[in-house]
Amino acid sequence: MKVTSNSFQTSPMTSIDFGTLITTIFVIVDDWYDKQVKKTTLLKPGVKASMSDSEIMTLALVMDYLPFLGETQFLGFIRGNYIEWFPFFT
Repeated sequence: MKVTSNSFQTSPMTSIDFGTLITTIFVIVDDWYDKQVKKTTLLKPGVKASMSDSEIMTLALVMDYLPFLGETQFLGFIRGNYIEWFPFFT
């Protein structure tokens, strides 16, 4: 079967709001982590983290999508606007 550009139509996505981006990335990361990593991870040395591994990986991935000059500015943005989404983020 030959597929041509006229076979289907899609509307162009010009932007995504930040909340949807965080939520989407978190769901993907958390599902992947539960299926692939969690059962293979043994006890971790050191102090128990206040945030989940999925939350930390989500913030690291989201930071790559946003045009902040550095990690400090990004984390300040999260603290100032989305702290209720990451209640143990200090």
